[in-house]
Amino acid sequence: MVTAGVVLGGVGACIWSNDAASKAAASYQQKHSVLSAQLAAAIQDGYTEQDLKPVTSQYNTLNATSAPWWFPSQTFYFQSLTKQTTQLQRELRDLEQRTLNAARTDASKRVDSAKAEATQAQQVGASDGELQALQQRLTIAAADEGAAKNVRDYRKVAKEAKAILADATTLYTQTQQENQQIQQAAQQLVAQTGGNLGAIQQAGNQALAGGRNDASIVAYLNRPSSFKGYAIIQNWASRMEKYGGMLGSGDVNVAALGSAGVQRYAGAIHLGFIAGLPAKVVVISFQGQHLWAFQNGQVAMETPVTTGIRGVTDYGTDFGPMKVLHKDHPWKMHSPWPKGSPLWYPDTVVQYATFFTNSGESIHDASWEPDSLLGPGSQYNSSTRSHGCVHVPFNDAAWMYSFADVNMPVIVYPGDGSPVAHQLSLITTNDQGQPNNPA
Repeated sequence: MVTAGVVLGGVGACIWSNDAASKAAASYQQKHSVLSAQLAAAIQDGYTEQDLKPVTSQYNTLNATSAPWWFPSQTFYFQSLTKQTTQLQRELRDLEQRTLNAARTDASKRVDSAKAEATQAQQVGASDGELQALQQRLTIAAADEGAAKNVRDYRKVAKEAKAILADATTLYTQTQQENQQIQQAAQQLVAQTGGNLGAIQQAGNQALAGGRNDASIVAYLNRPSSFKGYAIIQNWASRMEKYGGMLGSGDVNVAALGSAGVQRYAGAIHLGFIAGLPAKVVVISFQGQHLWAFQNGQVAMETPVTTGIRGVTDYGTDFGPMKVLHKDHPWKMHSPWPKGSPLWYPDTVVQYATFFTNSGESIHDASWEPDSLLGPGSQYNSSTRSHGCVHVPFNDAAWMYSFADVNMPVIVYPGDGSPVAHQLSLITTNDQGQPNNPA
């Protein structure tokens, strides 16, 4: 260790004091502390070990050095360290700025690429739901980019944009593949029908109505609790509607494309509907006056029915996602309307009643209505229509009584082939299946 005194140099003598060395050491320690703090702040801002390596490698070497025994002066030694530390501070600032600029540029490019790919997916007709999801993520990424301040922020944006780009690319590719398959199916349809425009349109319209009805049931079921695969089915429904818009074309090739597209997505919706059903569920179509009981995705029983009128009189069968509340065998029905009212009916005993609203709507047998009169149109016949209940044949009422569990979903829906939004608008219960205006 060099101490105060006189050291003979090669050409003379050099005299220093402890005071000068202490000042040089203090200056170096101050510079060193600042550099250490700058490195810590850089790490906090998200600069990685690899980013900072050009500086940290020199910094670590600097920390490991000590004055050699032959060094002529501690003062000179600390002054040399101070100079090197000052240089490292400049290098660190330059390195941070270069890295920040690169991160900012990379984030911007990735966001732009993701936007461009999402536009490509839109141009090939991707579903509205998937496009909206991409757009929402792009909006968030753009906002994050605008608020970014450090390298961590910009790299987070770049990571977000990279994921969006990957999903947009997948969506574009899948949509393109589906478009090609639908185009091939359209050509086959034209060949199979001999170019008969009416037959092509009829096939497409039937599939469209069926797809809308299945998607509507799914939408009803999704209200009280999430339906498995609901988002995917919505995307299929969106694509189906886009192709449905082509069915009215007078150009046989355009109509065939529409019909092929509708049939493809209606089929997918049906499979998704079946796959997502709960273990047991009953579905009743008002338009079709038909009931289906599903168990584990299979039709366990189906039958024509008679319901009440909905939206025409002061009474009728509710539309909505309802559930079995209780069952009774037998059950005496008592009119809620006074004698003399046109709605009054005498006390009537039914053998099997499965109730699905707290206002008295149930699935039950109706001995006064011949089975032959059940089915489409019976809801409009004053001699057969109910006051809100669902009439079924005696044996089916007994089967339902045995089959139904309390809290089993019961879906009564329009089933008229209209768009899902319209069928949802006709719901007359809240999301828990309670009638908004009990009869």
